[in-house]
Amino acid sequence: MPKKQFNKLEIQFQEECKVINLKYEYDGYNGDISWAIISNLSEDEILEKYRPIISDYMPFIVLTPAFDEVRDEYRRNEKKFQMRAVRKHDFYNLEDGEIELHHTELVTDDLEESFFKSEEEQALRKAIQQLKPIQKERLIKYYFEGKSSRQIAKEEGVAYSAVDSSIAAALKNLRKFLI
Repeated sequence: MPKKQFNKLEIQFQEECKVINLKYEYDGYNGDISWAIISNLSEDEILEKYRPIISDYMPFIVLTPAFDEVRDEYRRNEKKFQMRAVRKHDFYNLEDGEIELHHTELVTDDLEESFFKSEEEQALRKAIQQLKPIQKERLIKYYFEGKSSRQIAKEEGVAYSAVDSSIAAALKNLRKFLI
């Protein structure tokens, strides 16, 4: 197949199908099927239309876009509930009527441990500042704002694989900066 047609085919595949690595996506999954393809197309239509591309994802299951929407909504809700639990958690375990300490960083069993924690946070902040602007922006959106690579890609009008690559490169650079 000529190179130009294959690129068109890949682009069309990315527009019509979303590929999920089940073992990466679902921690602890150890089934025989490693890939899920989310599409409005049937398995036969996918095989017929995209055989040169799909061979890398065999065996696979086909899921509907409705599944993807439910999965994304589930993740958003889980994140909301986690954040809500963190906000409502009583870190100081105060009983009614007890006074809350305002400088808790000074009241610790192990002052050395809190000092090193602070140093690690500063090192991480410094390392993040050293990233390329696009890597820094995407890393913050992904890890701190909880957006998926697909959401970021949609916002920026780029392919999600570019966002994934950028985040992976940012993590690789952070490792270098922190060592």
